[in-house]
Amino acid sequence: MTVDPFNRGKHHGAVVVGSLALASLLWAVGYPFSRIVAAIPWFLLFLVMIIGPVTKIWPSISRRYSGNFPLNWRSELGIWFVGWSLAHVALVFRSMGWDVVGFVVGMSAWAFAATVGVIIAVILAITSNNVAYQYLGPKAWKWHQSHGTYVMFWLLTVHIYDQTFLRGGVPPEDPLHLLYVATILVVVGLHIWAFLTVVFHYRTHGSYPPNI
Repeated sequence: MTVDPFNRGKHHGAVVVGSLALASLLWAVGYPFSRIVAAIPWFLLFLVMIIGPVTKIWPSISRRYSGNFPLNWRSELGIWFVGWSLAHVALVFRSMGWDVVGFVVGMSAWAFAATVGVIIAVILAITSNNVAYQYLGPKAWKWHQSHGTYVMFWLLTVHIYDQTFLRGGVPPEDPLHLLYVATILVVVGLHIWAFLTVVFHYRTHGSYPPNI
């Protein structure tokens, strides 16, 4: 039996515990259950999005720890992001009396973006395993996962914009909405920083860093 390097029980357990701890914190400060279930997957996606650039900016992190840390956490974080996202979608449908057809027909552009993002997330979760990795091959699998994740992130960012500014008011007043905006800015900032770091390395050494 092939050992699946993408899914580790301890990692899944840690993500679940961390998710529930954050959910308990949000509940304690007064957020309703529906808002909590919507918030948790976004923060898990935030962690997925910053791991890559962090390893480009500070490659010593991966060298200091064994097991390809922190890259080896992205699969588990992504899978639970999908789980929480599907729970959020189920709550939305439940609030509409399970009128899925009515939701699809009358959805806004922002809801459409989020729906496509969740579909992409499910596809990425299904292929986040050793079987898909071996079948597609390392480069194609990485291309599929990386591009899919970026597309999904920006689609969900559009949804966040709708919830924060179009419905929440400008500027956002809800602390949770402020955190959403902050996480988007952090992701964009880290990716720009990582890109410049890679370019600087290439201009200095004539080659890309080994982790590219």
